[in-house]
Amino acid sequence: MTNNPANTTLGDFCPKNTFAIHPDNPLKESEFNWLFKNRDANGFKEAFVRVNARKFLVHIPTFTACLTNLRGA
Repeated sequence: MTNNPANTTLGDFCPKNTFAIHPDNPLKESEFNWLFKNRDANGFKEAFVRVNARKFLVHIPTFTACLTNLRGA
């Protein structure tokens, strides 16, 4: 998360499993899981923060920015 503003708060993060069905996520759960599994190749690596070996958090503003870049908006 090198390009995030210094005023990032804990509220900007959501557990990955929760965000998969979160109303702020415009993707289907299967699409979101595909983006997560391929995050190193598709530019979404910055949107996910590893908490431990099996838990990740999603930085919602970064995820939204990555999705915007992917869709070319």
